Formats: sequence, C-alpha cells, structure tokens
Amino acid sequence: MGQGVIVDQPKMLFHNEQTLGIQLNSNGFGADFRYARFINARNDRIYDVSFDYVKHPKEIKSIVTTNFYPSRFVYGKKNLFWELKGQIGHQHELFRKYDFSSISIRLAYSGGLSIGFLKPIYYEINTYSSSGLDIISTEEKKFDPGIHLYNYGGTAAFTKGFDELEPIPGITANGTLSFEYSEREPVVHALEAGIGFTVYPKNIEIMATEELSFFFFNMHVGYRFGTMLDISETARAKSWKERRQERREAKEQASPVRLQY
Repeated sequence: MGQGVIVDQPKMLFHNEQTLGIQLNSNGFGADFRYARFINARNDRIYDVSFDYVKHPKEIKSIVTTNFYPSRFVYGKKNLFWELKGQIGHQHELFRKYDFSSISIRLAYSGGLSIGFLKPIYYEINTYSSSGLDIISTEEKKFDPGIHLYNYGGTAAFTKGFDELEPIPGITANGTLSFEYSEREPVVHALEAGIGFTVYPKNIEIMATEELSFFFFNMHVGYRFGTMLDISETARAKSWKERRQERREAKEQASPVRLQY
C-alpha cells in the first residue's frame, strides 16, 4: 500500500531527447535548446545552444520624471551584454525513475565556446532653461559621468547603438543537476540547478562606474521541457507521420491514476 504505481507502459529503451530550458541566473537570465543523443541506458551526449542576458551585480535602477512621465534607467551602465554559447557535454542518470511518483536525477556537464555581444546604451540628455523648469533641447548620448544625474531623461530607443555591436569570443563551461518528474514516457519535465562560468580575453565594460571583469561566474535554477525521440529499429521502420501521431497521442493521455489509500 505504501508503494507508488509501478510503470507498466512500454519503455523507450533507445531514445534521444530534445528539450528547451529557461534559467534564472545569479547575473541575469537565459534560455537554451538541448539535444541529447543516446549512448547507453544511463548516458547521453548533449549538445547545447544557449542565449543569456548578463547583468552587473551592482546595477541599481533609478527613476527620473520628465514632463510628468517617469523613466527608468541604471545610472552608470554603459553597455548591454549578451552571451551566445555552444557547448558539448555528457549527461549521466544517477538515479532512475521506477514509478509515477518518483523522479529521475541526472548530472550534466558541458563546455564550449561563447560569443559575447556588447551594445552601447544611449541616454536622453536634457538641456534646461535658466529657470531650470523648461527643457530647451534633448540629445542622445552615451553615459558620461560628467553630466549630472538629473540631466538624464531616461534611455534612448533600444535599437540605438546596434550598429556599434561588438562581438567578443570566449570559453565557457557548465554543470547542472536536474530532477526529471514527468509521468508520461515521451514527455520531459525537469527542474534544474547548477553553476557555470565564462572567460573572455579582455575586460567586459558593463558599468562605467564599477570594476571591470573578464571572468563571469553564475549559479542558476531553471525549468526544462521537451520530448523523447524513439530511435529503436521498430520506430525507424514507421513513417514520420506515424511517429508524430504516436507522440501526440501519448501527450494527450490523461495522467495515470494513483492508488487511493
């Protein structure tokens, strides 16, 4: 009576996985696509492509009101910074899932290349009349610590500065522990936690008013979802439409009924 419902549905002994993940990082947030290629029952080769937005740990948002309209900006922030990463690694299943109420615990680690993108931020700089009440003109300029804080009218259009985008190559590595809890075989649902780092050949200037760094370390938590792809000989003999229909039917099945006690 104390046991969960044992899985009696057909198991995919040979399968690949394709999943999407969203992460909240200690220095920003991001998303990734992962393809896991079957090696054996407990091991997969993984291929990751991710895109992250990176913040400086000392960013503090300020609010300025111009013509009764509040605008937010980070004082001292000089550039926006994104990372596009491509990684290859290994996924190992530490504990297998044997009933509907249990979880599968997986360890994944990977490394590869990163391309960082720096985009300058432009601010609206107001020139006031001698009375200090009326705005005579507004210019769009990059951050200048010599201009008083109250001259800022907020940030310029987001698209401003993309023609000055600077790519910076680097190397990256990542380690993740995931807890997969899906109750249906073809579907993947997992919660993740892990650490990662990226190293660049030069300092990355995000904040003009803070210390620069070429090394970015982060801790992250996230959610991953996707599907298993049956690669057995039987599955390969079926047409693409038949395999797609089977995956759709499996996803639409109701969750299994648990024992009541």
